[in-house]
Amino acid sequence: MNGGVSVVAAFRSLKVALVLMLLPFLFLALSVPILVTPLTKYLLQQKMQEIDSYLERRASALDRTIMAQLAGLKFDCSEQDMQLLRAPQYYSRYIRLIGIKNALNISCSSVGLAVDNKYIQSPASDGFTLLNTPLYAGTESELLVHYQQQGNVVFWVLDSSWSRELLETPCSDCFYLSFDYTGTRLDTLQRGNPAIPNEDASLLIQQDFIHQSQPLVASVQQLWGGQALRNHAHGLLWWWGCVISLALGTVLAAGYLYFRRYRNTLRGLIEQGIKDGGFIPYYQPVVDSRSQRIVGYEVLVRWQKGSELIPPDQFIPVAESEGLIVEITMQLLRRVLDDLERLDTAHWVSINLVAEHVETDCLVRWLQARNWPWPDRIKFELTERTPIKSLHHADRHISSLIKRGYQFKIDDFGTGYGGFVYLQQLSIEGIKIDKMFIDTIGTNDVKSSVLDSIISSAHQTNMTVIAEGVETPAQITYLAQRQVFLIQGYVFYRPMPISGILMLRERGAF
Repeated sequence: MNGGVSVVAAFRSLKVALVLMLLPFLFLALSVPILVTPLTKYLLQQKMQEIDSYLERRASALDRTIMAQLAGLKFDCSEQDMQLLRAPQYYSRYIRLIGIKNALNISCSSVGLAVDNKYIQSPASDGFTLLNTPLYAGTESELLVHYQQQGNVVFWVLDSSWSRELLETPCSDCFYLSFDYTGTRLDTLQRGNPAIPNEDASLLIQQDFIHQSQPLVASVQQLWGGQALRNHAHGLLWWWGCVISLALGTVLAAGYLYFRRYRNTLRGLIEQGIKDGGFIPYYQPVVDSRSQRIVGYEVLVRWQKGSELIPPDQFIPVAESEGLIVEITMQLLRRVLDDLERLDTAHWVSINLVAEHVETDCLVRWLQARNWPWPDRIKFELTERTPIKSLHHADRHISSLIKRGYQFKIDDFGTGYGGFVYLQQLSIEGIKIDKMFIDTIGTNDVKSSVLDSIISSAHQTNMTVIAEGVETPAQITYLAQRQVFLIQGYVFYRPMPISGILMLRERGAF
């Protein structure tokens, strides 16, 4: 039977781990259609910045080269001019060809040949001019920086291969770039895939651009991104999304399985502890501050694991979630019944219960099987860590025990689920005020007013009030002024085993 349950539990854990593994992929599938357009715009903006950065570097380099060569030219195509045109320090990826033609119609170029007259479109005035190279069938027009002085002309044909290199990354046929030199004789320069502006899904970035090197010319720069860029963005999202989803899903699944293994391992240890009778009661005395005498005890569970004493916060949450808390409580009750024989008959003990104890009849049946032991000395405290889901069943079982003489309080009142609801719908005879509220005594904490309200409400309904977590005489005085005399806390005693209680009795603390 246990083996079958273990197999089912293991299979369930694997299913949950698989769901966690696939969850990031589901989120990715839902996110990709939403993110394609923003990523496409981002890639388009990045490409525009890349182009601007290149043009700025080119402008700076061209200015240095052009001004340096102009200063040394004689415009006679002499050996000095040729050396200047072909000097290695002026070699640049930005310039494809340099040509000279003087007033006597003598011409030469950086490749040694005479200049084609088509390149010499002399403007009306001297100085710098930006022109286009002549168009030939199947070729693109290029920019040409033209300088004229007293009939002498020098020009620099700018290398346009940069645009093809930039526009081919990160994908082919993804971009279309144009420079429209409005108000000049320059033709519009077009680079990339000219079909993109006509695509339905195309995106456009447009900005004014100043040709910073000589001469200064303004243009409208347009960069288009088409369906190919969208497809690339879509592919990027899926590629990186799958990598991240796989990593995240692996972490989630592995974390869950590790957590389950830890919980299952701890569950196994707790089950073994139950079999070994390792859960023992510790008793923290409750003192009447008026007489300074012990009147009762709260039973606190400890796990005696070999020589190690494990506090409840390290195993109670797992015991509750794994359905083991009832077995621990029953083991604790058996020990308490034995200890009651050794305690002062005027003293009572109070045992913590969770929702499961009162939602089912397990506690009723356990006490009935033992002929309703010590109803005048055993009290129960309902904790608020988990809510009581079935108040109807809880009220029936609590009422059944009250008829037998047992009493119920609410532990840590005001810190968890439904404390006031429990007071209204369950037969509760008292409350324990949590340390969280006791700690506000003597401070400006807003919860101090809540403490007074709790005490006042309890007195109005004739509830027994116990203050727990009391640590100072000042707190005792404050509570006594408000008719709260039952004190539990380090100010009097820490939790101790039954042997410690018996030693107190020998010293006359009772």
